[in-house]
Amino acid sequence: MDKNPITFPHLIPHLDTFERTSDVLLKRWVSHPDVRETLRRHRITPEFFGRYFGTKVIKYVLGILRRENEYGNCPIICVMLAFFEKKDIPLDDIFVICVNFKNAFLLNMIEHRILDSDTMEEISWLIDHNFIGVVREYIHLHYLKESAKETCSIVPAVTSQYADGAVMSVSSAASKPTSAFDYLMEVDVDFALMEELSEIEEETLASLDLSEEIGNGTYRNLIVLFHNYLKVLHQLVEFEELTYALAMLIDILEKTSLEEISEENVGAVMIYIKAMINDLSFWRTSVFVHQNAEDIHYLDKTLISSIAQLQIMLSESDSSANQEIEFF
Repeated sequence: MDKNPITFPHLIPHLDTFERTSDVLLKRWVSHPDVRETLRRHRITPEFFGRYFGTKVIKYVLGILRRENEYGNCPIICVMLAFFEKKDIPLDDIFVICVNFKNAFLLNMIEHRILDSDTMEEISWLIDHNFIGVVREYIHLHYLKESAKETCSIVPAVTSQYADGAVMSVSSAASKPTSAFDYLMEVDVDFALMEELSEIEEETLASLDLSEEIGNGTYRNLIVLFHNYLKVLHQLVEFEELTYALAMLIDILEKTSLEEISEENVGAVMIYIKAMINDLSFWRTSVFVHQNAEDIHYLDKTLISSIAQLQIMLSESDSSANQEIEFF
């Protein structure tokens, strides 16, 4: 069965143009005065948003049109919303950011003479219905925390009729949890790498416990440890949100020297890193060693939330808010 029932027949012939102009689309989106001002108020630079979220959202949307991505299942958006929630960003500001993505897309289509009634209907359907899911998920995440789901799902709970008469039913009901035992019956895991993770975890935590400050050697070991966890997660396609969140954190750590972390943040960064390593260790043992986890995703929200907090501590700066935007 096709994972995307809607085929977008009028947009697909223009995919090469969308791909070729994706950089222009990103710059137009993030350069909009309303978007820049919204990001500035929350101490997010346009460069940071563009690099880690904007480019990925555009690739996700184009991936849906190429039938490579599944509609309503974007791990990048889930990680972005966790980041926004930690920033305590209100829903109206998220609306400003998201609606200007659609506006920028439409302007690009006008410039390339792609926009007509058919393409307008298709791109509006695609972006609007994903935005419905974003709003619903963020309400649960930010305003109704006690009822938030264990895993992120941005699929709108609606039944929609499309222009060509196709009907798409989308359910937001949570799927039955997968136990560690059942999961490991279906996947191949590199247990040698798991054992290596255990050793690096112990060494890194011992190093953190021996000193009140993070040294350069320990900082490099942290990055190695997270890289090894990323290797494991890349083998496990069921953990896409966690994979992207961790990859984003690694990229920020690699681009941020220890000396660049402000004095007021160093202690908090160490606390969060230790807590995250402990959580990752507990997740690894309960899923892959003892195999007693009733739900393999039971720690996803906690880990992604911790990663988002670390990302904020390592990235917050308003010094480049007015510089020329460079994303790559």
